[in-house]
Amino acid sequence: MKCLKIDNGKGLFSLDGDAWQQLDLITKDNILSIVTECLVNGFEMDNPFETSVHNKAHEIIYNNLFTKFTELDKQKSKFKDESEGLYKESLAKYNE
Repeated sequence: MKCLKIDNGKGLFSLDGDAWQQLDLITKDNILSIVTECLVNGFEMDNPFETSVHNKAHEIIYNNLFTKFTELDKQKSKFKDESEGLYKESLAKYNE
C-alpha cells in the first residue's frame, strides 16, 4: 500500500491507499495505523529526494516519516526472525 506521496509539491498520507490527506493533519493514531498496515503489506512511498515538497512543514514531516518508515521496513525481517527465535525454544518444548 502506498502510504506517503508528494503531489504538486504537497506531502500527503493515506490510511487505505485511496483517500489522501495533507501531512500537517496526521495524528499519532494515523501513524500507528499506517505502520500496522504497512508492516503486513510493505511500505510504498515517493522518495522526497527525487521530488521536492514546497511546504516547509510538509517537507519536515515527510522526510522524518520517510526515514523512519524506510528503516522500519528494512528491519521488518529482523524483528520477525527475533520474535520467531524468542518462541522457538518454547514451541519445541511444548510440542514434545
